[in-house]
Amino acid sequence: MCIMKTETLKINITQRILNINNDEILNKISKFLDEENIVGYDMDGNPISEKEYLKNIHETLDQLTEGNLETYSSEEVRIKILGK
Repeated sequence: MCIMKTETLKINITQRILNINNDEILNKISKFLDEENIVGYDMDGNPISEKEYLKNIHETLDQLTEGNLETYSSEEVRIKILGK
């Protein structure tokens, strides 16, 4: 089995995608990439996709707008961390 180098594989996949004219297949590829685009990890080390990250940000902003988000001042954070 011949293993393609990463750059060669990217070019091959890109060329194949450019030749697709079927919107259903392109939407599946787009959805797959959205779900697989890992932008970070949670506190337990689980991957977080871009879609999940953006959803979390929007939910947090909604909570803040509604006044339902618990926030702390810099002084409160300092006290919690340093205990002073």
